[in-house]
Amino acid sequence: MKLGYIHSNKEEQARVLQVLKMTSESVALDELGIGRIRDAFADKMFPGISTLQKHMKYFSLMPQLYRKATEKRYNRPNEVKAEIIRLEKIMTKNLYEGSTDKRGITGSDMINKNSNNYVKYDPAYIYNTGLQTFEILRSTQLYELIYSASKALHNAPKAIKSEDEDTNNDTGEKPNIFQFCSFPNVDYDFTQRCSLDLTVEDKAFILDHILRAKECKDTLLRYIVDNPDFPIAETFEQIPAALLPADLAEIQDLARRFADLMYMIHIRYNYIFSQYQDEELRTLFEEKLAEFRNSGTDIDKVLNAITISENSSKRFCKNVTERLFANDTQVGGALDQLIIKREKDVKKSRRKIENPAYTYNPKKRIHFYKLSYRWETVKIFADELRKDIKP
Repeated sequence: MKLGYIHSNKEEQARVLQVLKMTSESVALDELGIGRIRDAFADKMFPGISTLQKHMKYFSLMPQLYRKATEKRYNRPNEVKAEIIRLEKIMTKNLYEGSTDKRGITGSDMINKNSNNYVKYDPAYIYNTGLQTFEILRSTQLYELIYSASKALHNAPKAIKSEDEDTNNDTGEKPNIFQFCSFPNVDYDFTQRCSLDLTVEDKAFILDHILRAKECKDTLLRYIVDNPDFPIAETFEQIPAALLPADLAEIQDLARRFADLMYMIHIRYNYIFSQYQDEELRTLFEEKLAEFRNSGTDIDKVLNAITISENSSKRFCKNVTERLFANDTQVGGALDQLIIKREKDVKKSRRKIENPAYTYNPKKRIHFYKLSYRWETVKIFADELRKDIKP
C-alpha cells in the first residue's frame, strides 16, 4: 500500500489517519499480524480488488454517480458527501428492484427504512480504491473535485445556440472540469432504473480500464481479464499454474506456499489456545508439518517476492520456519513461544492465548482456513465479465 501526505480538509486527513491506524501493527486484524504479507501478495496478483467488493457493475455505476453529483449546487465541499450518499440510496433501491439476484447489493438492508443512517461501508468507500487502481477515478480528493466541477458548471456562462444549430454542446469549452474521473457511455439512468447485469457499454468501459491501467500490468488479474478462456478454479490453490506465463505461475506458487505455511501455523496457534487439549489439531499439525518439510519451500524466496513497510512479520515467518525445519515443535517449546509472543506483540490486551477473557471453542477455531488472496471476489468478477450480454 502506498501512503503519502497531501494538504486536504479535516475529513480527508481523518480518513488518512484511520488508514494509518488500521495498518499499524497494534491493531492488525489477524492474530499473528501477517495481514501485510497477505495483502502484499493479493495486491501483486489482484490489484484494486477487495473482499468487500461484490459486483463489477459498481465500477461503472460509481463514476456515473459522481458525475450526477456535480449537477447539484454546493455551498462548501463537505456537503458533497451527503449528496453522494443520497444518490447511493437511490441507486441501491433501483439495483434491488431491477436485479434478479439481489445478493451483494451494498446497503439493500436499509431500503425504505426511515433513518438518516446508511451503511458503515458505503459503495464509495468500498469501490474507490479499485476505481483509482483501474485509473477510472484519478484523484483521492473526490469531494473537493466534485465541488469544483459543480461550481464551474453552475458559474459558467450559458452557451447561446445559433439559429443553424440543432444541438448545443459546450463540452469543449470546459475540458478540465471532469478530468478527475472517466465516465462510461451508457443508455440507462441509474436514478431511474439499473440492475447488476453488465451492459455492453459497462463491460467495455471496465475492461478497457483494467487492460490499460499501469498497476494491472503483468498481473494475474489482467491475464484473467485478457484471456476469457482461462479456466477459473474453485479455490486459489487450484489455479492451473501450468497454463499461466512463467512469471505469473511463480508468484501464484509462492503465494500458495505462504498460505500453506500460515495455515499450519494457525493450526498450531489453535492447538496452543486449546491448552494442548485438541488432539485433532495435534494430528493435523503433524500431517501438515510433514508436507511442508517435503515441499521444498524456500521462505526467503517467498518473502522476497513482496515488499512491505515493516519487517516484524517477515522476521516472525522466518523464525517459525527455522523452528519447523529444526523439528523444535515440542509442547511449550521454541515454536510455541514464538507464536505466543507474536500474538502478545500484535494484539496486546486483546490476545486470546493466556487471556482469561477468552475460552477456546473447537467449533469456532481462529483463522482456521487457508489464505485465498481475494480469489472469491476475483471469481465473481470473472464470471460477470464472461457472461453473454444481450445488446
